[in-house]
Amino acid sequence: MLASVIAMPERRSRIRVGLAQIDSRLGEVDENLERHLDWIARAREQGVELLLFPELSLTGYRLLHLTPRVALQPARSPTVARLAAAAPEMAVVVGCVEEDERGFLFNSALLLQEGRLAHVHRKLYLPTYGIFQEGRFFGEGSRLDLCRVAGNPFGVLICEDFWHSDPAEKLVRAGAKLIAVVSASPGRIGAEPMPASQEAWESLTRASALLNTAWVLYCGRVGWEEGTFYTGGSHVVRPGGELLARARYLEEDLLVVDLDLREVDRMRWRLPILAAERHDIEGPS
Repeated sequence: MLASVIAMPERRSRIRVGLAQIDSRLGEVDENLERHLDWIARAREQGVELLLFPELSLTGYRLLHLTPRVALQPARSPTVARLAAAAPEMAVVVGCVEEDERGFLFNSALLLQEGRLAHVHRKLYLPTYGIFQEGRFFGEGSRLDLCRVAGNPFGVLICEDFWHSDPAEKLVRAGAKLIAVVSASPGRIGAEPMPASQEAWESLTRASALLNTAWVLYCGRVGWEEGTFYTGGSHVVRPGGELLARARYLEEDLLVVDLDLREVDRMRWRLPILAAERHDIEGPS
C-alpha cells in the first residue's frame, strides 16, 4: 500500500519545477554540498517549487571502495540539515549514499521539504553488469511511497528503477500525476546530434508518460568521472508523451518549466488506460 508522507493543506494545479543538471565531484561531499546550495539559490531566484538533482548528486557515482566513507544518516546529517534549511519554501530532491541504523548502505534520493527531511526513496533495482557495480556496495530498496508537492501526489524513482515498468505503474495507480526520475546514467556519443544514450532515455520517458498518462521529469548529470562521462539532456515530458523541454547536452544547466497538472486529468479522460485496467485476466504466471 502506497502512503502519502506529507500532508499539505493547499492543492494547486500549476507547479514550477527545476531540473538542476550538475556535475558532481567524486567522493567530495563538502564541495558538492556547496554546489547544491549555489544551484538551490539560483532556483529560488526563478521561483522553482520542486527542484531535482541527479542520482548520487552529493557524492558522485562511481564510488566503489569510497561508498562507506561518504555515507550519511539523513535524519542526523548536518549536510542534509543545511540543504533543508536553504530552501524551506521549496521541495528539493538530492541523491546520496544513505546508511541506516544497522549500517546497511543504500543509493537513495532524499526529499527535503518545509525545512526538513520529508521522504527517502531507496533505489529498487541495482545494476550489476558491465561497468555497473551497485549490487556489490548497496542494499536494494523494497518500498514505494507517494510524496506531495503543492498538495499533489508524485513519485520519485532512481535511474534503473525506471527501466522496469512496474514502479512507475504502481505510483500512478496510487494517484501520482508526476513521476520524477533522477539519474547518473553514463553516456554514449555518436555521429547524430542527440547522444545515443539520451535517445534511449527519451524513448523510455515518452512511452511511460503516454502509458501512465502522467508528467515525467528526467534529471540526469553531466561531467567526466573515472573514465566515463554523463551527457545531461534532462527533460520534461507531458502526459501523452510529448517532449516539452530539454536541457543542454554536456553542460551544467538549470531547466525551469511550469507544469499544469490538469493536463493529467484531461489526458486520462481522453485516454482512459488506467481506468480500463483489468485484474481478472488469467494466464501464465
